[in-house]
Amino acid sequence: MGLPWVRVDANIASHDKILALLEHRNGRATAFSYICSLGYAGGNGTDGHIPFAALPFIHATKKDAEALVNVGLWEPNPRGWTIHNYAERNQTAAVADAIRAGQRQGAIKANCIRWHGPDCKCWTKQPDGLGR
Repeated sequence: MGLPWVRVDANIASHDKILALLEHRNGRATAFSYICSLGYAGGNGTDGHIPFAALPFIHATKKDAEALVNVGLWEPNPRGWTIHNYAERNQTAAVADAIRAGQRQGAIKANCIRWHGPDCKCWTKQPDGLGR
């Protein structure tokens, strides 16, 4: 499952790779596509992978993709592209899923204690934590 947000460097407007991108024809549109690619990767839980078929969804063309590779914001891979350093700056899908699982387990435990008392352990009886 994806994230409702992604991290973007506060200095993105003056980042050297963005500045290099702006020198290209349609550089502003390509920079916007880069931001959209971050959102796509986060929202779809792809860990920074942008498949070939996703270009229309991030408002990009093949020329935009080439420019993003040329400035080092994307890296080509056999199924599309990978956003450079995505996993170093954003939560991976595995981390997001683990956090959600912990929150879900905590909510189940809290409801069990709420309805059955502080000594209740029925939430531990099933692997899913539902205590059936």
